Formats: sequence, C-alpha cells, structure tokens
Amino acid sequence: MNEKQIECFLETGKYLSFTKAAQNLYLPQPAVSRYISALEEELGTTLFIRENSRNISLSESGKIYFNMFQRFNAELVNVRKMLATNNSILRLGYNIGWNVSSFLPGVVSECRKDNPDFKISFECLGFKDLLTAVDEKRLDAIIITDDYVENKSDYMRKKFTSINRIIVYSELLPEHEKIQTPADLKDYTFFMIDDPRIGELCQDIEVLFRPYHFVPRFTAVSNINTVFASVENGLGVAVLDSWYQGIHHPGIHMLDLDTKLPISLAWHRSTIFPAIEGFYGKLEERFIK
Repeated sequence: MNEKQIECFLETGKYLSFTKAAQNLYLPQPAVSRYISALEEELGTTLFIRENSRNISLSESGKIYFNMFQRFNAELVNVRKMLATNNSILRLGYNIGWNVSSFLPGVVSECRKDNPDFKISFECLGFKDLLTAVDEKRLDAIIITDDYVENKSDYMRKKFTSINRIIVYSELLPEHEKIQTPADLKDYTFFMIDDPRIGELCQDIEVLFRPYHFVPRFTAVSNINTVFASVENGLGVAVLDSWYQGIHHPGIHMLDLDTKLPISLAWHRSTIFPAIEGFYGKLEERFIK
C-alpha cells in the first residue's frame, strides 16, 4: 500500500463520495476508485459497501481501517514536522512540589553537549494531570512514580531511580516531641490528595503501617499544597516522598518509612521523538554513577 491509496480511502470515507474525494484530491474519479480497489485487494477486505456510484458507506472493516489510518496519518504528519527541524522542544512534565534540581539541570547540560540544538520546556502538575497532558499530546514525556503507569499498556516507561517514602509532621503538631517512630502517629490525621487512585493509595499506606499495629485515619484534600499546608500548621501528618521540596522547611520533621518508590521516565507509545530516548540515556547515566 502507499500514501496515495490511504489518502484516497480517507477522503472518500470522510465524505462517503468518490466524486467529492476526486474533487478534493484533484484526481479523476476512476483514479480514486482504482486506488481504493488496489488497497482493498492488498488488505484482503471490502472497505466500502457500494449500493451504487452515489450511495456508499463504510463496511465494518472499513470503519476499523478508517480509524486506524486516520491515526496513522496524524502521526505521520507529526513525525515529518519533528524531523523537518532540529529545533523541536522536548516538553517534559514532573510532579508539582518536587525538587529535582540535584540532577535535572545536569542531565539537560549533558544533552546539550551531544546536541547543541537540544531544547526543553517544563511543566509541573499533579500525577493525574500529568497523565492527561501526555494523553492529549501537551507533554512528550513525564517523570513519574511507577505505580501511576505500571498498568497503562499504551505507555512506555523506563525506570532510572527510586526515592524514599517518608512521614512528615510539624513542630506545631500537638505533642510532636514525643514522636519517635511511626507507631507514635496512630492518633493523628493523615492528609492525602483526593486522587482517582485514592483507594489504592490508602491501601498501600495501610500496608506500610501494619507492623505498627494501627490503620491510619485519612482525610483527602484537593492538592499537594493543601496537604502540606495542613501538615505545616499542625493539623496532622502526611506520607510523602523525599523529593518533595517542602520537607526542608523550618519546623518540619521526618520519619523514614524504609520503603522506596520507583521513578520512571514515561511517554505514550504513539509519541515518536528521538530526543526522549537520548534524554533517558543521560538520566540513566546520572543515576548509575
């Protein structure tokens, strides 16, 4: 099959008219019909139900191929645009509140050594919004905890490090000076983000506290900033990760939970962008050292 066959099929399928397709493509109508017949022969199926020359409809196979070739065509356009310029920008997202300054500037610098034209932009969002941004092609790749993408078969993911899980609390928390181990937190409220995965996240945290013989009492709030504001003002505690920049604020204390979160670079399988693989290679080098 070739691009002209696919183009004729898509244009005819869009308007359900050989005549209209021929006009739009500046081709004779018999040529459009021949291209489509050749495509049907190659695919081994009938793409259109032809009641007469003016009344056609997509067959069931035709509907499937029409959707598939539409996606293919859109991706082909994107790839050609990307390869036509060396100035493509890698749009990278990561979790709002993370401090990644210990490694990300160095990784970007290494990418630019290999390719002086390498460009990158950043966006910080919550985990749910990061996934939406990738699905909607507003971001090319994201740095994310594995648990958010491990069941998404339409994503590529490559792990490059792990980070500690910790409990954070403030000096404003009543009787904070008595806290020595996670077992001392059984009477406090655990704040967490109201997230589509909140059920799984609660279960995950409950498992972490089984050795301490209590089930945490959870309160869900709208975002990570509200979680930390609640902790900072002594209303309760939170299970966070060691990249969260707020943990270094004055008056904030931490307890290590002795468990780690795998971190990956992830992107949608339909995204074709060579810079992603190059960027991951530099990430991997950074953390192997």
